[in-house]
Amino acid sequence: MNHPERPVAGPAGITVIGCGYTGRRLLKLCRDTGRECLGTVRSRESLARLEALGASAVQLDLDPPAGEFPDAWPRAWSAGRALIYMAPPPDSGESDPRIRNFVARLRQAPEALVYLSTTGVYGDTGGAGVDERTPPAPASARGKRRLDAENALREWAAETGAALRILRVPGIYGPGRLPLERIAAGAPVVAEEDAGPGNRIHVDDLAAVSLAAADYRGALEVFNVGDGEHASMGEYFRAVARAAGLPSPPELPLAELLQRVSPAMRSFLVESRRVDTDRMRRELGFTPRYTELAAGVAASLEAAQSD
Repeated sequence: MNHPERPVAGPAGITVIGCGYTGRRLLKLCRDTGRECLGTVRSRESLARLEALGASAVQLDLDPPAGEFPDAWPRAWSAGRALIYMAPPPDSGESDPRIRNFVARLRQAPEALVYLSTTGVYGDTGGAGVDERTPPAPASARGKRRLDAENALREWAAETGAALRILRVPGIYGPGRLPLERIAAGAPVVAEEDAGPGNRIHVDDLAAVSLAAADYRGALEVFNVGDGEHASMGEYFRAVARAAGLPSPPELPLAELLQRVSPAMRSFLVESRRVDTDRMRRELGFTPRYTELAAGVAASLEAAQSD
């Protein structure tokens, strides 16, 4: 099999739609590497936060009032640039009208659009492996919304000829995003005999692979991303507890724990899969910095203390 050519220098300009936790790390990476970057946020508070970081930012509401269709986005946000779309879908339903509204308002197609989806589109495989050729089968509404967004973007890309890169993202951790409070409060985890494999990525690796996808010039469209380590949720919590000097969390059988958690958390507990990230490494030419959970957790704690 012949593989598409490896990444080459891509668009000089990057526009990040939805600069939350990961987007802020991406803007910092662009600033540190001398790459021009613009971020969009929804609230004035988030705008002030980005500006305090020295980032170029604009306020953007992706949800127009009912029955009202706002003007198109400024051409400068997309012309000759790569868009990295990080805004989540709405909190309910099984579709994502937000992404459809966004692409409909683009005055000019970008050079490339990178969409951060989720590995949840694969659904539960009982711990079996999945790769990009595995048919999506989301069971949760959250996974269905993301798959709907992927399909909407495929239709848009086919119409406009824009390059589309879909990153299927697992659990994200990093500075300020470790379960320290839950561990300190004695929150239980699934007993290891009931736990399936998990999949994660450090936020700084996610920022970096998003840029790698923006620069990619091959023919492939979907990439699983992650650190390649398939630690269970219990192993993750215990790794954080060890690094932070906290007691190891208690364990409960899965059936008992499911009675104690929210409906949103249940989907994370009952779905299990082992996500293959070989295509990310081979085609995007990207190897995560944090391939071992212990190293990523330690770096996250250190960074949080210095922030």
